[in-house]
Amino acid sequence: MIATRILWQAADNPIGEGEINGACRVCGQQGAGLPFGDWVRPTFTDWDKLLPGDILCHACQFSFAERSELLAERVGKDKLQRMRNYSHFVVDGKWIPLSKGDKRKMAHILTMQEPEVAIIAVSGQKHIIFRAQPGWWQVEEQSHLADPDLLQWYLERVEALYTGFLKSEIETGDYRQHRVLKFGVGCWRAYEDALRPFRGTALFELAVFLAQKKKGESSGRSERPTQSGSDATGGSVEGNPVQLQIPLP
Repeated sequence: MIATRILWQAADNPIGEGEINGACRVCGQQGAGLPFGDWVRPTFTDWDKLLPGDILCHACQFSFAERSELLAERVGKDKLQRMRNYSHFVVDGKWIPLSKGDKRKMAHILTMQEPEVAIIAVSGQKHIIFRAQPGWWQVEEQSHLADPDLLQWYLERVEALYTGFLKSEIETGDYRQHRVLKFGVGCWRAYEDALRPFRGTALFELAVFLAQKKKGESSGRSERPTQSGSDATGGSVEGNPVQLQIPLP
């Protein structure tokens, strides 16, 4: 089953607009909905992702919702909410929408709970739910095969660097020298050498997005590797090639 249908069913099949039966132009599945031409706006830009069909089904309407009462109820908001502003997970058949403030919970779900659907909205400005595939993590507009062990490996090293550097520095590799000196050149180099080959990949960017500082941690005195970098470069990534990002069908 496709991800949009799994998410919709986990949300108890909310009824959308229209009762016309046909194939949905977004998910390609047979269902009921409203004519696609009645829904689509001039600002829609994902024409190349569409499939043969003539309606927008109820499941896809739910995924694209800009004023969702059901989402507002789930996240405890008084005002109607946009689906694209949240990350969405399905765990054991349960829909779990999370805001950017719930990054610890996102990391726990991804590394410990094997979600059926995982959609991580980094910017919160793009419609990405319809891109998702079961068994893959949808990280903004990139898809990555689910790999909790590798994500944990990234997180441990990114969060170690995060005790002494800004996320922007870790993400770009453009570090301020005074912070390198304060952190320790050998320690910094060990972590940086381990992470550098993966900079720009979906999981690396996801780890940077999810990284959090532990409470009371600001001095950069967490456990670190020796200057040889053996602790920073070892672990589950050895002999475990990074899964390549795949183009969307």
